[in-house]
Amino acid sequence: MPREKSIAERFDAYVERVGGRLYKPCRRFLREALFGLVENRSVLISQIGRALEEPRRLIHTEKRLSRNLANERYEDAAVEEDYLRLVAPILRDERYPRPVVAVDITDIAKPRARKMPYLSTVHDGSKDELATGYQVVSVEAVGVRGRRLPLLSRLFSKVSPEHKSQNATALEAISTVSPHIPRDAFWVFDSGFDGHIFLRRLDELGLSYAVRIKLSNDRFLHLPDGKMKVSEAVELLPQPHTHRTKYHRPERTGRKQELQLGFVRDVRLPAYTSGGRPSKKKLGETRYSLVVARGLGQKPLVILTTQDVRTREDAGRVVDIYLERWGVEESNRFVKQGFDLEDVRALTWTGLKRMVQLTHLAYGFLSLLVHGPRKQVERVAADFKAFGPVPEYLYYRLLEGIGRLLRSTMDGGPRATPLACRQRHSRDPRPQR
Repeated sequence: MPREKSIAERFDAYVERVGGRLYKPCRRFLREALFGLVENRSVLISQIGRALEEPRRLIHTEKRLSRNLANERYEDAAVEEDYLRLVAPILRDERYPRPVVAVDITDIAKPRARKMPYLSTVHDGSKDELATGYQVVSVEAVGVRGRRLPLLSRLFSKVSPEHKSQNATALEAISTVSPHIPRDAFWVFDSGFDGHIFLRRLDELGLSYAVRIKLSNDRFLHLPDGKMKVSEAVELLPQPHTHRTKYHRPERTGRKQELQLGFVRDVRLPAYTSGGRPSKKKLGETRYSLVVARGLGQKPLVILTTQDVRTREDAGRVVDIYLERWGVEESNRFVKQGFDLEDVRALTWTGLKRMVQLTHLAYGFLSLLVHGPRKQVERVAADFKAFGPVPEYLYYRLLEGIGRLLRSTMDGGPRATPLACRQRHSRDPRPQR
């Protein structure tokens, strides 16, 4: 029976697989950046440098890390592709009988930033207000027992020179990921991705998907009973079926959440002219099903899907799959809190985008650990001082205890004692950046 690899050995193998095509100094930077992120749980260059504990002044370590963060020889696309090749086989095992792939747009609010490049107006979801900052498109597969498998994260700005539109950015991310995952994967999108151009491109890629539609959407749907707006269709559609969603955790409330379901087959969207106007006579080629669920909030959940919904069980399955999409929002929250992503600071556009990719890779390493031997990660997570058993979503606890296990993999010089480190850092008069 082969010996179980240690956490440090798995980290070494991960860096070599993901950064194997990089120029050697860039590969060293990748190792150091990932270690610094999981050790000090911060995207600040100063904190990453402190984690390395090099036998030299911190300012010299910071300058070297800053140069490498914007190094033109660092191949972001190669790292992205090698990471996808590494994680793709996981989506073909029993934990993902049919992978659910969620796509989400999140924000990084920088309300006090002034000189960071390409700042634009974003919606700060935590405060429900407009702010300056950036946006991140995230693609992630969700599995059983709290498992998450991040696939892609890219920073973008509406005012950067290469930006075309939010839909174009999301489609580019989807096109990058889709060749690496099973063809039967089911893609899930929140409201905001229901534009006709976006849906047409998904059809061209041959994807199966479900997208949430807002009741305020004024587009027309062509149902078997006639042409009507989304709000009219939801109002007239009966919801006679009861469904207990498996997504809602019964240990929190003592019972499963009961929903009232209704559905209709053979829903068509109007065809669109080259000028982007809906045709009054022609219909689109794709046939959808419309599923409506009440009981999750004040407003009903309206889902348009390429699945052929024939029965109550089919409708309930579509609702459960859509609710699993919320896992990507939980992951976005973990990345922001676990690595303090909203404190990212860089004065180059390349550096900003690369730091987001590095946090994605750090989260990816934790995800691969969770997909490995369960007892191994539970032992690490158990070191976190907390009451109660180890939770299913154990990334927070895992991040707390992982850094010390990776110390042996670093070759940046002899490790200084904690007292020496404090003395060295206390002599640095500069404020933390």
